[in-house]
Amino acid sequence: MSARRWTAVAAATVVLVGLAACSSPSNGAVSRSLGALTDPTTTTAAPSPATTTAPTPCDPRASFAPDPTLPMPTVKAIQTRGRLVVGVDQGTLHWGYRDPRDGTINGLDVDILRQIALAIFGSDPDAHLQFKTLTTAERIQAVESGKVDMVASLLTATCDRWNDVDFSTVYYDAHQDVLVPIGSPVQTVTALAGKTVCATRGSTSITNIQQKVPTVKIYPVDTRADCLVALQDGQVDAITSDDTILHSFQDQEEKSDTRLLEQPLEAEPYAIAMPKHHEDLVRFVNDVLDRMRNDGTLELLYGKWLGVDPPPPPPPAPVYGR
Repeated sequence: MSARRWTAVAAATVVLVGLAACSSPSNGAVSRSLGALTDPTTTTAAPSPATTTAPTPCDPRASFAPDPTLPMPTVKAIQTRGRLVVGVDQGTLHWGYRDPRDGTINGLDVDILRQIALAIFGSDPDAHLQFKTLTTAERIQAVESGKVDMVASLLTATCDRWNDVDFSTVYYDAHQDVLVPIGSPVQTVTALAGKTVCATRGSTSITNIQQKVPTVKIYPVDTRADCLVALQDGQVDAITSDDTILHSFQDQEEKSDTRLLEQPLEAEPYAIAMPKHHEDLVRFVNDVLDRMRNDGTLELLYGKWLGVDPPPPPPPAPVYGR
């Protein structure tokens, strides 16, 4: 299969997103949020006491609905601090990558974070954004520890991860796939039995491929680009990751020598991760994402970074219910 080439198109002027008033639902949550933000380098609060309520079925796509009637202590504390600290990738073309020409970080994830900063501060989002680049395995821990206020880095919302962090609504639907050399005899996922497959530590890709092909040999790496190098050097037979990441690998090569199996393993719904006990921040971000869906900004960013031939999937509808 010939490499998929995405053509970036110029983005229309992004509609300025207004501030939304949304927050955690209780005075106790307000106190916890304000207390955590006394230190201007963190927004992580102490966990609430354990409860004995019965477990409920998990929908990893469901998040907290925007509510303009609630206070927003975490958002106000970020405004007071004067910067939004965000975790991003710096090596995935189209999503989060560092431009070698000027050192800036750009991509779809980054532009979504710019819209959130614009909504919080009202103008000049880049002046209020502090980027921290993270590996795949560092993303959740960075949110839990308070190193960042939020992470947008091709991060899949899962029920297990909801135990550690809170997620926004889903802003992009990806799926896991497999990338092989153009001349590889591997035509199906099951043909990877006994083969060596590269995947990043801390990703859902490792668990998913092991469930589908128990005899696969995993070649774990820290960064996504390490997998591409391993494939080019012949150290592995294939790479498994999100289709978005695999397409970015193909677009980094002047002449692609790879192909996707195009046999989706698992759905990978991307969402923004934020600390537990800061529901007001989650509701605020969800309001921004709703505005971006409704005014066409999110679709314009799809076109800017993912191209229009073939067209990317439509922005997913929000799911509320937490």
